[in-house]
Amino acid sequence: MLTFDTLRGNEALKQSLRRALAVRFPQSILLTGPVGIGKLTLARILSAALLCQSTSAPCGTCNICRRVEQSIHPDVTLVDLGDSEIKVDTARMIRSDCAVLPNESERRVFLIRHAQNMNIAAQNALLKILEEPPAYAFFILMTENASAILPTILSRCTQFALAPLSVSELTSLLRAQYPEQAPAEISAAAAASQGIAGNAAELLSGEIGLAAELAAPFLRALSTRDELEILRAANGCLSLTRRQFAHVLSALAISLRDAVFAAQALPGILLPATQEESRALAAHATVRELLAMYDWTQELLTRIDRNQSLPLLTGCLAARCYELLTDPTR
Repeated sequence: MLTFDTLRGNEALKQSLRRALAVRFPQSILLTGPVGIGKLTLARILSAALLCQSTSAPCGTCNICRRVEQSIHPDVTLVDLGDSEIKVDTARMIRSDCAVLPNESERRVFLIRHAQNMNIAAQNALLKILEEPPAYAFFILMTENASAILPTILSRCTQFALAPLSVSELTSLLRAQYPEQAPAEISAAAAASQGIAGNAAELLSGEIGLAAELAAPFLRALSTRDELEILRAANGCLSLTRRQFAHVLSALAISLRDAVFAAQALPGILLPATQEESRALAAHATVRELLAMYDWTQELLTRIDRNQSLPLLTGCLAARCYELLTDPTR
């Protein structure tokens, strides 16, 4: 059912959006946050809210809400080209389509996913309609990288940032959605997904196994403190997609966390698939070094959505970890 309760967490954001819907909702908004955090879910909730005629819109049960949820409402247009570049022809199509009056409702809603993929010409073409939209037209842009969007577009949009869930919130959500999963797998996915439900779902679908397999050689290389071995292990990820590499970074982060726990003789190993490597690394690195490498994997995870190249990311992973392990001042 498509209501604000569909989106977990982000209570302050949802309250702000409810207030805006009750008064005067902006005609152009920008939803920001990493992949998998729920931008498209929220965009659909807002689309339903803008079209639903219930006093508590979106009600989630009327014909309008159900059709928006099923992506078949004629007054909601989704532009989603995946990772492909959004070119000027697409922006012109949106402008042309916007000139058509609503089919059934009093409003039309245009959802533009991965808005950072619009090239400059497309953004400039879209700007014209954002500056003077018809009274019935609403635009919901979604992006993982607001810095890739022109300031002129940003100035026309009201921005709303989605925040990650806490580990406890995400664990509770995963237990409800995946009752058949083992508690250890739930805990590992929740801890390795940076509070992003989409990441956790991918990890539970089997990605965490692949990620652990690729993280293990890198952990073994770190134990050797050999620069070439560390680089070779990092280069084993060059054939991955960016999403897959993000999962490897997540597995590395949780394995480094496990190494810290092992070094301190604490219980609570979260990733059994790499526990042997984590324990070995704990014997060859200080807690300070382990924590510094953990922080570095978190930093690289934030860079993935900035469209940095995979060879650059893997090289940065290897170089910085080697530096942290061999810095005499640490």
